This record gives sequence, structure tokens and C-alpha cells, in this order.
Amino acid sequence: MKALPKKLQSIIVTVADEALKDINELADKLAAKGMKVDRVLPITGVISGSAPSQKLSSLKKVAGVSSVEKELSAELPPSDSPVQ
Repeated sequence: MKALPKKLQSIIVTVADEALKDINELADKLAAKGMKVDRVLPITGVISGSAPSQKLSSLKKVAGVSSVEKELSAELPPSDSPVQ
């Protein structure tokens, strides 16, 4: 995964059931509000991307958005590391 500039936060947007049919239009609305949309997954109702932290509250208010969550990541130690 490519590291993001510190000002951007990787996010996962969950789309409300009633907005699933218009998920691509919703992705466009989120982009207009400052989100960099990376992936639109219509079957799961998820839009992933990144946005400045200060924009997260405005993204949550877009009609059709069920939730906006910060994406969590984890890294495993190298395979030759003594801790596994």
C-alpha cells in the first residue's frame, strides 16, 4: 500500500441500501466534497479512497452515505524476524 501524505486519511464509505443503485453518482458527489475516490464496489456498497481529515464530517452528511470510517492497516514483521 502506498503511503499517503500526512494530510490525507484513507477512508471507507459505506453506502446506504437505498443509494446502492446510484453508487457511482454518490462517488461523484463525494469527490466534489473533497474525497479522492480510489474504488467503487457496487456489490458490497463500499467506496474507498482518501480525504483530508477535516473533510470527514462533511462527507458523512452526503445523502446516501451510511458511514465514513478511517481505514485501518496492519503490517507483519519480515519473515526472517525473530518475532512472529
